[in-house]
Amino acid sequence: MEKKTLSNILEGKIFQIPDYQRGYAWEAKQWKDFVQDIDALIDDKIISHYTGTIVIYQPIDKPTENYGTKKLEIVDIVDGQQRLTTCSLYLSIILKELINVSEEDFTTEIPIYLHSGSKSKLRLNNDTADFYLDLVSKGVSNIEPNSVHQKRIYEAYCFLKKHIEEQLEIRAEKGEEYLKDLFDAIIRKLNFSFYPIEVESEIGMTFELMNSRGKDLSSMELLKNYLMYWVYRNIQDISEKEDFTKTINKTWKEVYVNIAKCNGSESQCLRIAWTLFVNYTPKNWDGYSGFKSDDVIPLRNFLVKSKEEVKSFLLQFVDGLALISKHYSAILKSNNSAFDENELNLLTKIRNAGNIANYLPLMVASRIKRENNETLNEEYIGLLKSLEMFSYRVFLWEGKRSNAGLSKFYRWADDIFASKHSLQSVTEWIYGTINWYSPENGFRKSLTEDFFEWYHHRRLLKYTLFEFELFLLKGKNKPKLNWEDLTDSTIEHILPQNPDVNSNWISKWTDEERKKFIHDISNLVLTKDNSRYSNFEFERKKGIAGSGYSYSNSDIRQERKIAEFDDWTPENRSIRRKELTSWIIGNWGIDRHFQAPTDDIIEDEEEPIFNDID
Repeated sequence: MEKKTLSNILEGKIFQIPDYQRGYAWEAKQWKDFVQDIDALIDDKIISHYTGTIVIYQPIDKPTENYGTKKLEIVDIVDGQQRLTTCSLYLSIILKELINVSEEDFTTEIPIYLHSGSKSKLRLNNDTADFYLDLVSKGVSNIEPNSVHQKRIYEAYCFLKKHIEEQLEIRAEKGEEYLKDLFDAIIRKLNFSFYPIEVESEIGMTFELMNSRGKDLSSMELLKNYLMYWVYRNIQDISEKEDFTKTINKTWKEVYVNIAKCNGSESQCLRIAWTLFVNYTPKNWDGYSGFKSDDVIPLRNFLVKSKEEVKSFLLQFVDGLALISKHYSAILKSNNSAFDENELNLLTKIRNAGNIANYLPLMVASRIKRENNETLNEEYIGLLKSLEMFSYRVFLWEGKRSNAGLSKFYRWADDIFASKHSLQSVTEWIYGTINWYSPENGFRKSLTEDFFEWYHHRRLLKYTLFEFELFLLKGKNKPKLNWEDLTDSTIEHILPQNPDVNSNWISKWTDEERKKFIHDISNLVLTKDNSRYSNFEFERKKGIAGSGYSYSNSDIRQERKIAEFDDWTPENRSIRRKELTSWIIGNWGIDRHFQAPTDDIIEDEEEPIFNDID
C-alpha cells in the first residue's frame, strides 16, 4: 500500500465500478464534510489531507481500451468509489467555472480527470453510468433521475455546485483564484492510501483486515467481503476459487440491482435470508456478525460444520440470496403490469395497512414456492388475504404493537420455505391467530354498538375509507385520491366539529348526538380538501350538480353517496353507519371458526422488528 494523490492515481487508467458493488451512497453529511476539508486546505494553508483508501482490482493480464489518443489500462474500483465519484463531480463543476471565466487552458484537464468524448475516466455501475457522464460533461442529464443512486448523484452535484456558487459570491474579488486553488487542492493535496490487488479472491481478505480497523461498510458489503475472504482462505484449487468468487460477485450484482429497484433496505433483505436459511427465531438475529459464527460460516473452526458442509451451504445461500432479493423487491414495489391482478391489489393493501416487515420472510418464501409450482396461485392469494386481514384486525383495529406475532410469522416462513407445512395450513393458523388477538364477537359488538371515536384512530380510519372508495369504484376506475395523498385535510366531517350557534346543525342535532357521533366513521368522508367546506350548512356542502365544489359534483364516490341524502340528520347518519358496518364486517369479519396454534403461547416480541439502518 502506498500514498498517492488523485493526480497520481488517475494517470494512465480507466476506473470502473463493478456491478456487484453497491451504488453511490454518500449523502448531505458526507458532502458537507468533504467540501469543508477541501476549503480548509485552501484557507488554512494546509499542505495535505489524508482522505481514505482506494483499492483497485488490477488483473495480471491488464485489459486496456482506447481513450482519446491513448490506450489505457482498465481497473475495477474495489473500495473508494464514493470518494472518487464525489471528487470527479466536484472537479467537473470547478473546471466548467474556470472555463467560463476565460481560463480555456483548463480544457486540457478534462480528459485527464473526467472524460474524452463519450468515454468517461470513471465509469459508474448499473443504471448510473450514462447519467453520471451527462452530469460531468454537460452539467445536466437527458435522463430524469429515477433510481435512488441517480438521485443521490444528482443531489451531490447540486450540493457541490451550490457550495461553489456561495463561495464565489463571498470571495467575489478572488473568485478565479479560489477556483484554481480548489482544483489544485483536489488533484494534489488530497492523499489516498492506494492498494492494487491482482487476484480477485484476495479482495475479501483485504477488506477483512481493513474492516477490523473500523471501516464503514453496509452489512451486505461486510458479508460479501467475509465470504470472499472465506473462499480465499479455505479453497485451495484455483479454478474452484475463481468459480466461487464469480458466483458471489454475480449474486451481489443482482442483489444491489433488485434492492435499488424498490428503494429497499439491504439489512432487511439480509435478515429475510437469515430467517429462511439460518434461524427463524427473531432473538437470534445478530446482523452480519451472526454469519461468522461456528455453526453458520466458520472461518477456521470446522468442528461444528465441516469445510465441505460450509462450502455446500455457501453455494446454497448465495444462490438463495439472489432469489430472495428478487421477490423482496417485487413485494415492496409491485407496480408491474405482469403481476396477477389479485396479487397486485393485495400487496398494495398490505403495504398501505402498515407493518409489512412482519410478514416479509413468509411472503418471500410463499412467493418462491408459487414460482416453483410447489403451491397453487389460489393458495398464495389466500395467504395474502389472511395477512391483509391480520393487519386490519390486529394492528389497525386492536392497535397491537407493531411486532405482535412476529415469532409466529418467522416460524411459519421457515415452515413454508423448508416444506414442513402447506400454505393452506399456515393460512388457517393466521386466521386462528387473528381471532386470538381480536375475538370475532368482540370485534362485531364493538363495531356495531360502542366504537364511535374513529377520527382519533387515523390510520384505521384512512385505510377503511380508502378501501370503501375502492369498493364503490368496483375496480372500474382509479381513485381520484392516492393513498399517499391522504392527510388530515382529506378527512371531512359532514356534521362540522364546530357548527355555528345559529346554524341548522344545532336545531337538527342534540348536544348528546353531536358529542357521540361527531368523530364516528358514519359522519366522516374522504374529500380532496376539507377547508372548502368549512362549517357550511348541509345544503351548501351537498350543492347542486354542475354548481361548483360540492358533494354532488365530487369525483370521490363516497362524497357523491352523501349527496344522495336530502339532509344530514341523525337518522340518515344511522343509515350510513349500518351500511358501513355491514360492509366492514363483510370485508374483515371471519365467518368460520379457526383454531389458533396451541404449540406455544402467542405473545408480542419485545425486540424491534428490523434494524433497517445499514
